[in-house]
Amino acid sequence: MKPPVIDTPRRVKNESQLQHEEKVFGPDGNALPEGTTIVGTKDYVVGENGLEEIDPRGFQPAQASIMPMFSTPFLRGTFNLNPQEVAQSVRDLVGKVENGNVMTEYTTYFDEDIRTSMHEQEWFKSFSNQVKDTYICFCSGTFNQPTKHLCRDDIHLFAWVNHYTGPHQHSTHNHVNCHMSGTYFLTDSIQPIKFTSPNFLSLANHQTVDRDIEREGYPNIVFSGVEGCDSEFSYYPVENEFLLWPSYLNHAVEPIQNMPDDYERISISFNLKHRLPIDNNETGDNLDYAPYIEETVGHDR
Repeated sequence: MKPPVIDTPRRVKNESQLQHEEKVFGPDGNALPEGTTIVGTKDYVVGENGLEEIDPRGFQPAQASIMPMFSTPFLRGTFNLNPQEVAQSVRDLVGKVENGNVMTEYTTYFDEDIRTSMHEQEWFKSFSNQVKDTYICFCSGTFNQPTKHLCRDDIHLFAWVNHYTGPHQHSTHNHVNCHMSGTYFLTDSIQPIKFTSPNFLSLANHQTVDRDIEREGYPNIVFSGVEGCDSEFSYYPVENEFLLWPSYLNHAVEPIQNMPDDYERISISFNLKHRLPIDNNETGDNLDYAPYIEETVGHDR
């Protein structure tokens, strides 16, 4: 089973762009071949063979197609769970966290005992199975990683819950010591999770004026930049939806203004990695490193 392939939708033009194109090209100015992108000019008109030249000394753009390249695969879907039941469990778990620190009171991440007590919940067993199976399909079907040697117990799942009710936020960060990261949203929310493009070279020489853009086929997502080289996008949580992405991506949950009195943003965040096969591992003389190495085992979100 491979994750579904989502076709890249065409960019949605706003009213001012449509009015400009009608003024330049006329009411039938969209009759160019599928996928063709040009810049409007008064020196060209659209004829039977595409662009017809009016003045050979005028503006002469070539017909061309935009190719979005170097995109980052994301997985977006739903789990077969009862989000209301799980949301109440999250409220109960976070309610046990010591209050007083706005940076930690909304999450079980920093309390190992409370966090791992979640594993005893019946819903968490189903959640864990679905997350691991989805992860395997994503790694295998999208990234072509070998996974047939694995069973569920070969996959490490580190999960924690979040219950935003006040001026809670999470500054820009990524996740280390894991392959994939994700969040399962248990409520709709007006407080998005924002992802920053990993293509820092294109950001350093950004060619467009950033503005919020909605695109057909991407509900509840607002992009900033141009298709194929966006600088960032924001996803507004939808109940029972999850996102799964490569752990190196920077992301943040920024504070919001005019928060309702009964505001809630409830989610489960998680990191995943799996046991990798090793070849060419019998070179040299074998040695047990345990007597020689001191280490502190920790986790990172």
